[in-house]
Amino acid sequence: MEKLTQEEINKLYEMLKHITNILNKNSLKWWVKGGTLLGAVRHNAMIEWDDDIDICIDKKDVPLLLWLKYQVEGNKYKLVYASGKKYLKLKYDNLWIDIFILDNGIFPQKHHQKSNFDIEKVFPLHKCKFGPCEVNIPNYYEEWLNKRFPTWRTEYIKYNHKDNKKNKTRELI
Repeated sequence: MEKLTQEEINKLYEMLKHITNILNKNSLKWWVKGGTLLGAVRHNAMIEWDDDIDICIDKKDVPLLLWLKYQVEGNKYKLVYASGKKYLKLKYDNLWIDIFILDNGIFPQKHHQKSNFDIEKVFPLHKCKFGPCEVNIPNYYEEWLNKRFPTWRTEYIKYNHKDNKKNKTRELI
C-alpha cells in the first residue's frame, strides 16, 4: 500500500484546520469518525497508513455549509458532492476530507450502517489532539470504536483508498 508523504499529511492537516475553523466560527456541530477518530484517540495524529480525514455533520447543517461554500473553497479547495449527494468532499489535488451527512446519527450509505452513531451518545463533544489540530470526538467514543473496530486496542487494519482492490491487512499493535 502506498503511504502518504509527510507533505501530503501536512496538507490534510491544513485542510482540516481550514474547514473546522469555518465550521466552528459558524456554530456548526461536527465530529470525526472512522480512521480519523481512531487516529485521534490512539495516536493523537493521523494513522500512518490512512489517506483521508473523515468528519460528520448533521443533515440540517448542510444548507449553511453550502452557503459558506466560497469561504470553504477559498482559492485552493473544491467542495463537491459525492456518491449521489450522500456526502461531501473537500478536495485538493489527490487529497480529500470526507464530510459525511448524517440524519440523526444515521448514515445514508448502506455500507456505513454499522458506523451509525447513537446521537444521544455523541453530545457533548470532547476535544482531542490530532497532529497540529484539535478535533471534536463523540462523548461515548470508546463505545463507538468498540462497535466499529472491536480489536482497536490490540491490532490495526491497514486500508488505503489508492489500492483499487481495497485490500485490508491486519497487524498486531
